[in-house]
Amino acid sequence: MRLESLKSCKQQEALVMFFDENQKALSPWPDPVVKDYLKIPLSQDFKGRFKESLLLYLPGHPVAKRLLLVGLGKLSDLSLQKVRVAGGQAAMQLSQRSVSAPSSFLVPRIGKFKVEEIVEALTIGCRVAQLNYNEWKSQGDGDKKANSKLLELGFVSAESSRSSKAAQSIERGKIIADGVNFGRRLIAMSPRQLNPIELARQAAEVARKSPSKSKIKAQIWTEKELKKNAYGGILCVAQGSDNPPRFVQLEYRNAAASKKPVILVGKGVTFDSGGLSLKPPSGQETMKYDMAGAGSVLAAFKIATDLKLKINLVCLIPCVENMPSGKAQRPGDVVTMANGLSVEVLNTDAEGRLILADALSHASKHYKPAAIVDVATLTGACALAVGDSAAGIFGNSPRLLKELQKAAEISGENVWPLPDFDDFFVELLTSEVADLRNIGKRREGGASTAALFLERFVNKDHPWVHLDIAGCGWYDSPRDMVSVRGPSGVPIRLLVEFLELYA
Repeated sequence: MRLESLKSCKQQEALVMFFDENQKALSPWPDPVVKDYLKIPLSQDFKGRFKESLLLYLPGHPVAKRLLLVGLGKLSDLSLQKVRVAGGQAAMQLSQRSVSAPSSFLVPRIGKFKVEEIVEALTIGCRVAQLNYNEWKSQGDGDKKANSKLLELGFVSAESSRSSKAAQSIERGKIIADGVNFGRRLIAMSPRQLNPIELARQAAEVARKSPSKSKIKAQIWTEKELKKNAYGGILCVAQGSDNPPRFVQLEYRNAAASKKPVILVGKGVTFDSGGLSLKPPSGQETMKYDMAGAGSVLAAFKIATDLKLKINLVCLIPCVENMPSGKAQRPGDVVTMANGLSVEVLNTDAEGRLILADALSHASKHYKPAAIVDVATLTGACALAVGDSAAGIFGNSPRLLKELQKAAEISGENVWPLPDFDDFFVELLTSEVADLRNIGKRREGGASTAALFLERFVNKDHPWVHLDIAGCGWYDSPRDMVSVRGPSGVPIRLLVEFLELYA
């Protein structure tokens, strides 16, 4: 993907041309032949509505064989997220028609956005939208079908000047999009392939293959280290499974030693049956995605290190499988956590908060962080409240909450503040036999009681924010840039924007 002049580019298989809702061409192309071809479609078939598209053929044209018209809608409502979505729509339209390279976006002029912002947004949309999961499909003869190759769309401009900033933005967009797709692919993996050991190995591979690997330290604890350090939350969840737990710790140092690190913590339940508090069969069908928090923070770590951000960053992932067996924890068990607090486990399907509690205790004990952000598919209550439109957000620092909300606005990945009425919710976590219950005494307010449970394991002096992605981490049907049912990639880009703001 690169930016070149329309005059110097070789003949394109297809050019993507953008219009607003007034049918005004935002990608000006002073070609009388093209203008003639556009007269009838613009008067009858194409209105320029957001995501609307129309493919035209230009027989014998020296610059392009096809022209794909894409609508951006009302310019006053246009955001970079809509540009990303439109870029994804265009890429899917062309790839579904088996259009090959070279094909390019004709760079649109949109007054409120710089060229480098536009090409980065289109790059991200183009690459994210094309991810599929064909590796395990056969072609009928039993052979595995290779994953479809991405259609690489370049950029051409009617103007002769080239921008070095635009070239850098295209490369940055590729790194972000490929990182997002890495996380989505990880989340989509079969739990037969992605158990806790494999998730930890994937994290180690991210560190080993990073262009910043000399600045990364990777450490993975096994059961031996978890028992030695009495990480009871991770151990109790994992004890029902034949697959042993792991605790991933990645450290990236690319800022002054005096600069406090940002810590990302991700829930890594590679499959959640509910344990002895067994989920119904239909509730287990997508529970391979219960490690979407882990996949998100690992992908964000990968992108940050690939971009070589000037930041000190730590990524912590407790990796477990929650299964029912004769060894599994029972409702009524009392567990001692890594920070010494005791927890009465009343529902083994509220397991994510137990493993996150140990990881948050680890973050508070071993580091002096500038910020701690945990990400988890934590509660069905949050999914019921906001659906798949947003992540629930909760924290102990108004400043940090505002920074995450600003990153959400930039990325187009929404967050919604959860209520934090301590006097009401804290009492719901009071146990008669332990320091805490792992579920509230009532179902109401489940997302907030879960967040308040986690807060008990964070040092009060450490800024902390919790993102509950139970609703938005998985899409049941195509939406925005996500062209197939499965992992959404939310909130990977949000985290990257936050880290860039911090750096």
